Amino acid sequence: MHANRVIQFCLTFIVALIAADTIAQDAPTSLSPGKQKGVSTMLPATTKKKHKKGIFSPRAPKQNVKHTARYEFYERIEKGAKEKQRVLRKLAKPQYSDPRYFGHKRIPKRHRANKMKYCGECGIRH
Repeated sequence: MHANRVIQFCLTFIVALIAADTIAQDAPTSLSPGKQKGVSTMLPATTKKKHKKGIFSPRAPKQNVKHTARYEFYERIEKGAKEKQRVLRKLAKPQYSDPRYFGHKRIPKRHRANKMKYCGECGIRH
């Protein structure tokens, strides 16, 4: 009689473990919270709010990397290169590249020998 009770207790304990195991397998977990075979989820349904597109819509943050040492270095290099190009363009004008101008904005007129005057700008008689 005592052995029957022990066997009956063991059987009920095993049935309870099996039932608990099957219930645990059907329950949703944090890894898979979706619906599974006939079991409803306990999680509330989330609804995403749609933002209105207009003046007051949130904007994406801008990437501002203009204050790094590398950026400032290249900015200085580019500025120097542009200045050098500007100076070279100015020096390519005939006023600076043609020796006949020699410090004048326009080519000085060639006068006859008896009408030549001393030029205060270049120090030559024209």
